Amino acid sequence: MFNLKEVKSTFESDTYNFSSRLKHYINSSIADVNGDIDNDIDAILYDAYETSLPEAQKVIHNALFMIYQINLCYPLSIPAQRQYDPIIINIKNKIEARWLYHEFKDTPNLEVPAKNKSFAEFLINLWKTHNASHHPLFDFIETDATQEQLYLFLKSDSALNLIFFDLVAYTLIGSHPETRGTISENIWDEVGHGDRYFTHVNLYKDLLERRGINLPTHHYVELYGAEALSGHNAFMLGGVNRRHYYKLLGVMAMTEVLDPPQYSKLVKGCTRLGLTERDFHYYAEHIEVDIKHGDDWLYNVINVIVSQHPESKNEFYLGCLLRLRTAERYYDQLLEAMKGIPDCQTILAPSTSI
Repeated sequence: MFNLKEVKSTFESDTYNFSSRLKHYINSSIADVNGDIDNDIDAILYDAYETSLPEAQKVIHNALFMIYQINLCYPLSIPAQRQYDPIIINIKNKIEARWLYHEFKDTPNLEVPAKNKSFAEFLINLWKTHNASHHPLFDFIETDATQEQLYLFLKSDSALNLIFFDLVAYTLIGSHPETRGTISENIWDEVGHGDRYFTHVNLYKDLLERRGINLPTHHYVELYGAEALSGHNAFMLGGVNRRHYYKLLGVMAMTEVLDPPQYSKLVKGCTRLGLTERDFHYYAEHIEVDIKHGDDWLYNVINVIVSQHPESKNEFYLGCLLRLRTAERYYDQLLEAMKGIPDCQTILAPSTSI
């Protein structure tokens, strides 16, 4: 979802009447606000994090999701004019501060065991021991998922996959000179080494088209609950806030190490259901390239920065935790939704075109 002239919400209304008002304010040329929305967010944040109301959690992450869209919208659009609007910035800052406080308030202080030869090795162990690294969602896709259940996964995966180039590009802005080659190589892979067909965005669109899945302009964000929204927001948090830049690098590193073993199971599930190699080219390619990308982010980016700036370790640690935790919650929610689809045991016919 980029270069759109209006920001999109994942739902139309809520009991707070907040989401529709915020969406209208961002998209409207008339700076009118039905109610004091930048103060209304305080009550919603209280409900989200003090009383743990699911609707409130979705409302605040949807609000942040809409605000972050401003940074990728059409440059001459009305939302682009709202990028540094005081009301928008106030809402954004309040949500981010409360969200991160809640996320990390019980997190133990960073302690890197002496047995770890490097900080990268410590982060690898963090990944391997976290539930997100071996989530049952991908075992289910490999052995049990039906056509409809697989399609739900593909639709839900769309919104983040289709802006991933932009997310990687954010890591290059203001990067340390020693890391730019590694980051640029990652971006070069995202754009298919200059071949438009093999850009990862087009490979994913090709997968959807070949399976007859229509891709709407909003990229199926209506499927997003608070769990998926917070995972999406974890990337944008560090992209648009300089103070969270190191968190973004941690988020990116964990993404690259999470994907290969999980996508291996996904590809086996696709094969079981009759998809061809061309169908799942996007995922198969990530099995190979992301192994290298994961090592690159950990050893050639994070380790390099830590060697020069040891005080950055905690930010990388928090970014890695943020990605692992939001991924686990998203996988939990998606697996539950997939299992809620009637089990008709449909086997997909192979694609007729090559």
